[in-house]
Amino acid sequence: MRWTFISMLAAAVLAVTRLRTTVQATRGRLVPAGARELLRLLRATVLPSPRRDRDHLLHWSAWRREHQHRAAEAHRRWNNITAATT
Repeated sequence: MRWTFISMLAAAVLAVTRLRTTVQATRGRLVPAGARELLRLLRATVLPSPRRDRDHLLHWSAWRREHQHRAAEAHRRWNNITAATT
């Protein structure tokens, strides 16, 4: 439910931003904001910037490699079981 709420909130922000930029564009000399511009505004105002510090990157890399190792082991076990039964 959390991701649904975040998606709905983002859609609402984009809809309101689109409406405001369209109204401003009709009054002045602005082109209505497109999808890329709205996404850029959403990232700049609502979404947090990603972490890029060394400790976080090393932790993420270790987690990802461990996950890949576990997945490869599971695939090997599954393939050995299915090969033995056929």
